[in-house]
Amino acid sequence: MLNAHICPNLVTYTGLLTAYNHAGLVEEGYQCFNSMKDHRVMPSADHYGIMVDLLGRAGRLEEAHELIRSMPMQPHAGVWGALLLACRLHQNVELGEIAAQHCFELEPDTTGYCSLLANIYASVERWDDVKRLRKVVGEKGFTKIPGCSWMESI
Repeated sequence: MLNAHICPNLVTYTGLLTAYNHAGLVEEGYQCFNSMKDHRVMPSADHYGIMVDLLGRAGRLEEAHELIRSMPMQPHAGVWGALLLACRLHQNVELGEIAAQHCFELEPDTTGYCSLLANIYASVERWDDVKRLRKVVGEKGFTKIPGCSWMESI
């Protein structure tokens, strides 16, 4: 693309970063992310979210948290949610609580973040915290939306 003198744009970088994320190529993803500024493309919150997900899945949770803290814009719930999911994968309670708190503030009616935090607590056998969190969810009247399918049974 660059050899053909075609400048990448936000969509191009979203595709590239997503591909590196799915392949688990952290260093390549970092190089791509850092090259955005070289091409006068400012990363959006979504680009940061992909990088947080990439770093988090690789177990580089502190680095992912630092990237969020360095963002030039306010991180949205998807960015914090990516860190929360990584914390569940790697059983990191401390950062999971930080990420969950931000998710709760940004999207207070979303129950999925409560479930992720409860799963983090359960993974390290903090059953009292699991119980407390589930009680809060019940008191707020949240209900889990049951799964559904567009497929009809034959």
